[in-house]
Amino acid sequence: MNKQLIVKTFRNTFLVALYIFLISLMLSNSWRWFAGSDYVIRSFVTLLLFALSAAVVGGLMFGESIMLFLDNKKKESIRAAIYSICWLGVYTALGLLVLAISK
Repeated sequence: MNKQLIVKTFRNTFLVALYIFLISLMLSNSWRWFAGSDYVIRSFVTLLLFALSAAVVGGLMFGESIMLFLDNKKKESIRAAIYSICWLGVYTALGLLVLAISK
């Protein structure tokens, strides 16, 4: 088991979780900030934010795997992808636990 790879994937998926949290904070308050704005513009900006989020999260989640794959470290690349998905699963489980406790 490569501890350095585990730490890198933990860091990257932590940044994904933080990014998602910050975006959710922004979206939960957006109705106050943009209440009087045009619906078409709001929809356009929301879709732009969705596309940007896909790029940011995709890069953070699978960037390490892609770099390892391009360095011909295919087994480590697969491990990095699996570790990233597992870490995101841990964060999701923790989020669900927080929701269950706060109910």
